[in-house]
Amino acid sequence: MRLFRFFSLLLMTGLMSGILFPLAAQSIYDLKRAELEVHVGPAIPLGSFGQKAFQGNEDLGSSGNLTYHGAKVGVDYGLAFNFYASPHWGVVLFFNGHSYGLKTDAFSAYQGNTYAWQTEETDKWTEFMAMAGPTYRCMIVDRLLFSARAFIGYAHLMSPFYRSRAEVGSSTYAYSLDSESESQFGYGAGVALKFLIGRGFHLDLRCEYLAAVPFWFRDVRSRATMESGNINSTPHDNRYTFHEHFQTLNVSLGFTVAF
Repeated sequence: MRLFRFFSLLLMTGLMSGILFPLAAQSIYDLKRAELEVHVGPAIPLGSFGQKAFQGNEDLGSSGNLTYHGAKVGVDYGLAFNFYASPHWGVVLFFNGHSYGLKTDAFSAYQGNTYAWQTEETDKWTEFMAMAGPTYRCMIVDRLLFSARAFIGYAHLMSPFYRSRAEVGSSTYAYSLDSESESQFGYGAGVALKFLIGRGFHLDLRCEYLAAVPFWFRDVRSRATMESGNINSTPHDNRYTFHEHFQTLNVSLGFTVAF
C-alpha cells in the first residue's frame, strides 16, 4: 500500500507538470511517437518473496519442511516499446526478466537439524513478464522528460533446484529438490526520468514496482538417499506444495531510441 501511494504521488507530480507547462514543453521539442527502451539494474525482492517453507511432507512432518530464507537482491533486465497517439498519452508493450540468488542453505531444517547439510549445487529464482498498458510523458524542464506507466499481463516464475549432501560417520546422505515453474497474472507500475540527448536518443533512470497473483506450485519433487559402504537405501521420494508471493522493486538505467 505504501508503494502504491508513493507511485501515485509521483504520477500526480508528473501530470501536474504536464498541465502547468505543456506549451513550453511542446515548443522546445517535437517528441517522436514511437520509442524502443532497453534497461538493466538491481531488483530488490519485497515482502515474503523467497521465504516460504515447503509443506506436504507427511512422512517427515515438520522436520521435513525446507525454508528458502529469502531471495537476494537480483538483476532486472528488459525492454519496452512505446507508441504515443498524442504528445502525452500512449500505450506500452513491456517485456521484463529477473534473476535472484538465495540467501542461505535451505537444508538447515531438514531432519530436524540432526545432520550438517552442505549445498552442492543450487539454482536461482527466475521470473519473466510480458505486459501492456497505458503510458504518459511530459517535459519538466529543457531536455528532462518525466514518464509514467502501468501494465498488466503474463508472469512466469521458476523456483530453484537444490542438491545437498551430509556426511554422518561412514554414511552419506544426499538430498535433491527439483525446480518447478508456474504462470500467473502479473501487474505493475513505474516512473522514469529521461534526459534527451536528441530527439531520437534518451538516457533513462527508471523505478518500477512489479508483482503477481501468488504462484501456486503444486508438484515440487524431492528425493533423499543414504549410502553406507556397499549398502544403498531405497530412495525416499516426496512432493511439496506451496504458494509464492512475487514482489520486486526495480531501479534501472537504460536508454531509449525514438523513431
